[in-house]
Amino acid sequence: MNIINDWLKTYLIGPMEEVASGDGGRGWRATLREEFSHRFADNGNGVFVFDPTLEEVSKVGMETETLHKKIQGWLASGNNHKIKEYGSLIWEGKTYIEKTEEGKAKLVHVMGDIDYVKNSDFLIARMEKGDRPCGTFFEVGIALEHRTPIYVIQTMARSEYPGSFVQAVFTSGGDFFDSSTTLLEFIDKKYKLKVKKRKSNEAN
Repeated sequence: MNIINDWLKTYLIGPMEEVASGDGGRGWRATLREEFSHRFADNGNGVFVFDPTLEEVSKVGMETETLHKKIQGWLASGNNHKIKEYGSLIWEGKTYIEKTEEGKAKLVHVMGDIDYVKNSDFLIARMEKGDRPCGTFFEVGIALEHRTPIYVIQTMARSEYPGSFVQAVFTSGGDFFDSSTTLLEFIDKKYKLKVKKRKSNEAN
């Protein structure tokens, strides 16, 4: 816990199951992950990014798209216990005991989405017209409860977002930004991050 608390952490929230872009919400998250990989705090640590498009496999044992197809089948067949089982893994994660090389017992906890929110210093949200977010709004509520700022990359007119979502963003201490560039500039200044310059061969 001391180690993770030394890192600045952010959780990238937004729809994954039904997105207008058709990429499962991976594209914008991958771009931000790359940007944060070049940013460092005064203590030398980088920014740890909770990306659900990558983390979900460790919780449920399958790719996000595969799980969503299975859930649709379970919904159609009324297989509620399966929905509950995998819903618990997604939201709460899982805890298990494994043996160390010395033969001792070690308790391991794989974080769930609730953990991501609670352990983040700020959340970054993005959704487009045509997306159908659901879990995103639950995460916003958890962030609001913990006064964790929600920063939104704005993709449509403010009036097109649900009013309660806009209220939660501002109440959390968050804001809307017209691009990822302006958001990153804000984060760099607020959290005193230094951008490590890319070498010329990295830029090409």
